[in-house]
Amino acid sequence: EALAIQKQKEENRATKNGLQALLRDRIIQSYNRYVNDEGCCPIYALENIQAMYKAYHDLGGNGAVDKLMDDIESLPTEKRREG
Repeated sequence: EALAIQKQKEENRATKNGLQALLRDRIIQSYNRYVNDEGCCPIYALENIQAMYKAYHDLGGNGAVDKLMDDIESLPTEKRREG
């Protein structure tokens, strides 16, 4: 029984770490898209990224993506209109 509990703990840890890694990856992808490519971040996308960021931190994520979030959150929500 102790072995089963230990196995469950290991699986839970692996699931948590995997989910955290996926969230981090999606935040980085969003950063590349909105900061590097588009120069703006629509409100719907920003809200989704913020939800991922909260979940990432709730799972124990470190501050490695804090700077990325600062940059994303500082973007305008619409592209500037030319003219």
